[in-house]
Amino acid sequence: MADRLGTSRWSVSEARSMIARLRHVADDGPEYDGVELFIALCDYLDQLHGGIGFDYVFTGAERQGLADAVRKVRGRSVVPDPRGERLAQPVNAAVTLVEGRALTAWLEERDGWQQDVGRALRALYTYLDQLHGGPGAFNELLTTAERRRVAAR
Repeated sequence: MADRLGTSRWSVSEARSMIARLRHVADDGPEYDGVELFIALCDYLDQLHGGIGFDYVFTGAERQGLADAVRKVRGRSVVPDPRGERLAQPVNAAVTLVEGRALTAWLEERDGWQQDVGRALRALYTYLDQLHGGPGAFNELLTTAERRRVAAR
């Protein structure tokens, strides 16, 4: 298990705590959307990780086991959607998967806490891509039933 979130200076628990506090500081707009996106993706990972929740980024055999479970539940290899419809699936009320990736890049270009949020989001997208089959593979959310099956692995 890894404690750090990619190039973020935060551990998973530090990022979750800091970003939850930022929810009350961020103005409406892209920064707030980034905070909400981070929280939504962590909720999604909580469900995939199962009973222990998302406190660490799995590595090695643990990551492989989770990735195998995700791919088994998906039941197909990742095929890009030529119309991009799955990429338009909302992660939360404000941001879709594709918009979230663009928002992540925008936040990473800022200074201060916005950049930290962007780096933490980049780490989540990278981890989710790895669990869903490789770079860019996190192009749709598993259903609630599918998430339960993954967590029960």
